[in-house]
Amino acid sequence: MNQNDLYLIEGLNLKKERKTQIYIISEPLGLKLLDPLNLTFKLLVYWSNEDVLLDWNDYLERTCSNGFYFKLYFQGQEYKIEGSAEQLSTLYDFCIGKFIFKKSNIYQLNRIISTNSQYELSVVTDVLNNKQYLEKRILSGFISQGIDVSNSFDTQSGLDKIPEEIRIIQLLNAQKCPYIQKVLSICYDGEHYSFIYTNQNLISLKQMLKIQHMGLALAFIIEIIEQLLTVLNIFQELEIIHNNINLDQIHYSLDSNSIIFNSFSNSTFVCNKGMPIKCNTIGFIPPEYLSNKYLISPQANIFQLGTLFYHLLFNQNPFGNDQQTKLKNNIVVKYSIPNIQMDKDIIEVLKSMMQINPKKRKTPKEYMCSKIFKPSYKSKISKNSFLKFLKDNSSSKIDEFEVEDETTSIQKVKLLSFNKKKN
Repeated sequence: MNQNDLYLIEGLNLKKERKTQIYIISEPLGLKLLDPLNLTFKLLVYWSNEDVLLDWNDYLERTCSNGFYFKLYFQGQEYKIEGSAEQLSTLYDFCIGKFIFKKSNIYQLNRIISTNSQYELSVVTDVLNNKQYLEKRILSGFISQGIDVSNSFDTQSGLDKIPEEIRIIQLLNAQKCPYIQKVLSICYDGEHYSFIYTNQNLISLKQMLKIQHMGLALAFIIEIIEQLLTVLNIFQELEIIHNNINLDQIHYSLDSNSIIFNSFSNSTFVCNKGMPIKCNTIGFIPPEYLSNKYLISPQANIFQLGTLFYHLLFNQNPFGNDQQTKLKNNIVVKYSIPNIQMDKDIIEVLKSMMQINPKKRKTPKEYMCSKIFKPSYKSKISKNSFLKFLKDNSSSKIDEFEVEDETTSIQKVKLLSFNKKKN
């Protein structure tokens, strides 16, 4: 600890308008407030506590009087914390995406883009810098119910007030998960939770396939899958199921040349038992969702990734063209590999990901050790363009396929019953 950790606090068991010094230490779980004399704990403010709210509005709106400060509302108490401009800037950057902020008046509604029963998506303008951002305001949907969102400590009662999507975003930001949408602020306006983010130059994988009629370069596909596995490895550790790993929901950033997870509306924690399974796109549904034989786990992410991998390699869904056929084959995981020459190591990874038994699928970390992600292998395939690959295999039959609308989804798929073909 040093002088940069030393702040002034008002309201900590003190008489009104009295201030005292306090050390504030930033840690992955939140903030520790220590007595500067004996370093004993005064407050432990975890970002996952349901009754913590930070008010940075005076700081953001530049209306702070008598120095720089922000307000902390915690366990029914209000605290005012003062520091230098540099201290507050550093602390603010740490809190973004982890703590919930009282919504600032600097964000003014510009226009509503879309709305449904779950959320409202709008364009908001920062009146200070005249820049526009996107705000997703969560109206309803699945909520967290007493779950251990940090995987290291129990949260207090009342967590069901905060949407599960918000908790997942907080947890991923706390873990510094790469390839996710950068959040400018997670807000609460007294009625609804929302998060504000920059509108990036993104293109969905579905759009990319439509534009590249000849298919994507193999080296590029391998790079996408490796980046997705990096994120899924963190999902595995945090026991998160994404439930929307498909062509529509996975985007590519033309600015950073990397994939971006920018939606967690359908994601859920494994420990949130008893909740209905959230919607999942037909043709990407993990088979364990429709069977009582296997427990649902983050290995469901791997199956979705395998289907996405197939799509990118062969420009078609593995289970068919029309929705009825896709659903029927998706249930029993019936598919075939197109008759084109493809490296056996890639096919082995693909088949492993699409195992009907989730226990037979490898973990993301194990897949990342596969030969196809080694630098030497990627270097070899990058030398051969995808056009050359097609030329070398021109004698093989490749059926034309136009990517269909993948928006059809199933709500509460466990409630459906099908006549399954016995193996």
